[in-house]
Amino acid sequence: MPAITWGPQIQLGIEVIDSQHKRLVDLINELGQAMDDGRGPEVMAKTLTELVDYTHYHFKTEETLLHEHDYEDLKQHRREHRIFTDQIEIYKDRFESGFQSVTKALMDYLSGWLVTHITVSDRAYLETLKEGGVK
Repeated sequence: MPAITWGPQIQLGIEVIDSQHKRLVDLINELGQAMDDGRGPEVMAKTLTELVDYTHYHFKTEETLLHEHDYEDLKQHRREHRIFTDQIEIYKDRFESGFQSVTKALMDYLSGWLVTHITVSDRAYLETLKEGGVK
């Protein structure tokens, strides 16, 4: 079963952001499936690395859009992004060093953080971007 189900409840209606969020959902679900299937650490490491890299890419895209449209809470939004990326970087390093495995607790953290961030923090900037003509 997927950790996150993609649907209207987590779509924002901004094409570039929604497509990137969907990719993040897919990567989290792929990581969870690899864990459930007991796939080797190489598969999980590859997926985890892709998730970390894509998260950085997405956050840069989102923060650039918010900056271009003078989003008033950009500083706080960036802070949330940094806290999350710091956490997943630490986890990735621990995984690659053999100190930690992919666990249900990690999956709960990843999926919970992403869904909450999209439905609360990202929804907060919708008006700013839509007023700026972003579709």
